[in-house]
Amino acid sequence: MRDVYDPAPLTADSLAAWRAEVSAALYAVTCGFEEKCGYGPGENTIHPPEPADLAAAGRLAAEPAAFAELALYYREIGAVHMSDVGNAYFLHSGARALDERVPLPEAGAAAPAVLIGSDGGGILYAVGPDGAVWRSRSASEEAGFLRIANDLAEFLDLLRRSVHHFHDTGRPGFV
Repeated sequence: MRDVYDPAPLTADSLAAWRAEVSAALYAVTCGFEEKCGYGPGENTIHPPEPADLAAAGRLAAEPAAFAELALYYREIGAVHMSDVGNAYFLHSGARALDERVPLPEAGAAAPAVLIGSDGGGILYAVGPDGAVWRSRSASEEAGFLRIANDLAEFLDLLRRSVHHFHDTGRPGFV
């Protein structure tokens, strides 16, 4: 596992490597899960994009340049379910994210952010018109958002490290 963030931009190859590493780590989390926890694991899967996700990626690519990384991501990855990592993490499919927008005045722009996912407690994650990833302060968008990553690549790295951290320690990770 790489334990430092490499600020290289997202590419199809880097997303394939992320998917492979995180999928293997998710598998490791679920091995022996029932024996440790007393119940079976939930869904811990990175799905490939479906045709509707690919169409959503094309529509995002036509939006402000800040959503270019998000468009690339949805061309390579569909919905992500990490049900048993920390409090759980869920990244929406491209088709769902395209239609879920949230006001984000903290980003300093009038354009709404794209809501890309949540955790098991209802905390929301959004990509702002500035390209940064923002986390809601509570399980409501009305409470406002905090910037947690400069771009989608950094956010995905935080998720990757969170899966490894949870596997190694049993404690939630970094998002």
